[in-house]
Amino acid sequence: MSRARVYFYDLKGRPMPSVEEALEKLLDRVVEERPLRGIVGIKVHMGEEGNVTHLRPEFVRCVVDYVRERGCEPVVFDTTSLYSGSRNNAVGYLNLAAKKGFNYASLGAPVVIGDGIRGTSGFTVKVRGLEVEEVEVAEILRDLDSMIVFSHFKGHVTAGFGGAIKNLAMGCTTKKGKAAQHRAHMPAVVEEACSGCGLCSQRCPYGAIRVEGGKAKVDYGSCTGCLECYFACPNKALSISAQGVEKLQVRLADAALAVLKALKSKPLYLNAVINVTPRCDCLGCVMRPIVDDVGLLSSTDPVAIDQASLDLVVRAFGGRNPFLEINGVSGERQLEASERVGLGSRSYELIKVD
Repeated sequence: MSRARVYFYDLKGRPMPSVEEALEKLLDRVVEERPLRGIVGIKVHMGEEGNVTHLRPEFVRCVVDYVRERGCEPVVFDTTSLYSGSRNNAVGYLNLAAKKGFNYASLGAPVVIGDGIRGTSGFTVKVRGLEVEEVEVAEILRDLDSMIVFSHFKGHVTAGFGGAIKNLAMGCTTKKGKAAQHRAHMPAVVEEACSGCGLCSQRCPYGAIRVEGGKAKVDYGSCTGCLECYFACPNKALSISAQGVEKLQVRLADAALAVLKALKSKPLYLNAVINVTPRCDCLGCVMRPIVDDVGLLSSTDPVAIDQASLDLVVRAFGGRNPFLEINGVSGERQLEASERVGLGSRSYELIKVD
């Protein structure tokens, strides 16, 4: 079996490196392999309120211009979040996006929330997954002729890292589709640590946790596994199992498979391995990058581009996996499961682009 091709624009060792130049050269390589046509969805994550290390809108504008110059119609999109906050519905998300500079005036293309106003607009796709058999994907996928998945590569507390695979799996599904993945790691109450303060109940957007007899109780029938309660608890009285973390990564692979099955044609992938933070862009705060900026990559294989991105980050961190050291999750299971379900190959050839 031939190795997947991953193209790499190295930002190090260049006197004046340019992200804009990198994107054009990287897209040229993959468009040769898989031409764009018609309406092209550009899938991005526009960052939570307070996050400043997400993809910059001017980078997305470069992709928009590239698509339009090739006679296609670009549309920039994301989907609503499972947790509460500005991105929980399309109105709030579009207002936040505009505040951050993701709007028609700056991007030169429409910005759309692909799963509707409340994150419920989608359709079910059946798959032969390792953990799930059906996933509800975002409605917008029906109408795209081509897609470019543009991902900021960074850490994630339960997935290990977020890249192309996660951008497909979580980023292109409805709330129901996201919940099918997140329910792999629903929290358990550590009663001896619980003070009964009720903060978890106040923060839960689904009314799935409440205080009874001075202790928090989880209603697993209502819980989506969004983990708002877990991160809000001041006493660390909620836990998620290592098995649940493993299952989440497997379900990412299953959901990504459903997204690819829903599309008319296979996507192109861009990974930006810059501002590599320990946690994901859903975290609404300033985070310090854990390695120097590495570069940008492109491929037609989502598994290969994520494997290459991880390998480059490990190399930049002195041969150690920073996500494992910081969050206790390596992300290896995500890659293993994705290769197993047929998303792509972990074996790749890294081709430097001058």
